[in-house]
Amino acid sequence: MDLDTILNKRYRIRQTISIKQVSAIALSVYLAENLEMPITPKPWCVIYFWQVLGEDVLDREAIAAKLYEIGQNYTLAPKVQAFFTEEDNCYLVREYLEGYEYLEEFSRIVNALSTPEAKKNSEISTVKALPNSRAWANSLAKLPIKISRRQLIISTSCAIAGFTLAIFLENLKPQPSPIIIAEPQPVPEPPSDPIKRGDKAFRDDLGNGIYMEMVRIESGKFALGSPPNEIGRRDNESPISEVNVPAFYIAKFAVTQEQWVAIMGSNPAMFRENLQAPVENISWLETQDFCRKLATRSQHLYRLPSESEWEYACRAGTNTAYHFGDSPSQLADYAWFSDNANKRSHPVGQKVPNPWGLYEMHGGIWEWCEDVWHDNLNGAPADGSAWISDGYASRRVRKGGSWSNEARLCRSASREWHWQSDRYNDIGFRVVISAM
Repeated sequence: MDLDTILNKRYRIRQTISIKQVSAIALSVYLAENLEMPITPKPWCVIYFWQVLGEDVLDREAIAAKLYEIGQNYTLAPKVQAFFTEEDNCYLVREYLEGYEYLEEFSRIVNALSTPEAKKNSEISTVKALPNSRAWANSLAKLPIKISRRQLIISTSCAIAGFTLAIFLENLKPQPSPIIIAEPQPVPEPPSDPIKRGDKAFRDDLGNGIYMEMVRIESGKFALGSPPNEIGRRDNESPISEVNVPAFYIAKFAVTQEQWVAIMGSNPAMFRENLQAPVENISWLETQDFCRKLATRSQHLYRLPSESEWEYACRAGTNTAYHFGDSPSQLADYAWFSDNANKRSHPVGQKVPNPWGLYEMHGGIWEWCEDVWHDNLNGAPADGSAWISDGYASRRVRKGGSWSNEARLCRSASREWHWQSDRYNDIGFRVVISAM
């Protein structure tokens, strides 16, 4: 029985992700729409279709069980939605996460289960995910009325017949002269979503008096990187790239410990004396989990900023080393850094904001960006999007400098990297939302 016959009532295949022979298994991986879920547009899922070739016998249920276990134990791994067999074919359906290494993960599992020794000693590790920044789970809507196709046809037919009869009887009556009343056109109510309204700023209520304050950054063009004559610059900040950035919303402050606890339930920070201080000691991978849970709580699709978005917001229309000028002599008014921070982080909002109303974009803590690390800006996207192709996939960009750094590392163009699973007490993040 072919794939379409089995799946046509439940899933619609949209594209083939990969076809490969893995050990003794012929594997095909597809991107599909889930037709059973009453959502528009239909949510995406990933379908594995595989057959065992030759005489080499593998435990198919063990493969499915391992994928299910990974989805349960790792918050950044896709969940298993279904598994079934038909004749000699196996079908497994998983949640879709953009950029997830489905094929590589399957290969590692098969190789680990191929020999008894490897089966005992191998640890299947998988947290290499790039969660979909447009997660469909946030738009789940339950249908208020469930009605079968037969009921719908009967009800519609009766309604049409009744309406026709009413018109016929009405036409038998004498018709009075029409009365014309001039009424003003109704004024449509503005949308309730502040992003759809295009608000300049809004506060997203996280409950218990905790808010995420977001500021709209209008679209514009700027030069990413630093010129050759900028004091303190490094080679990884060149060449200068012209970037057109679409409008977006960015948090006024770095994410605080209070906000992190409200969403994640625990506080990983090293400096815990004040919950209004930035959350730190969190990895890039954990920020992805935070954004997903925050989006579920608020119905806005939160994510990390791209490097271009972050630097564009930090510069606030300027092209100098700092948003207040080229000299670091005034940096203490705007930032916590090695000269004034006393070797620790401080509560947000205590320094002077930049011209666009954003606080501590210089210093305070380094801030994770979505981009993978590249050794220079040659080939950087010109549309403001995150640069996630090529480069070092397990390293991520951080921007802004921190309380532990000297002034030159707090410049707008300054850029560094860390492994995406690393945690340090001078690295945090702030969140953004794409504008409509």
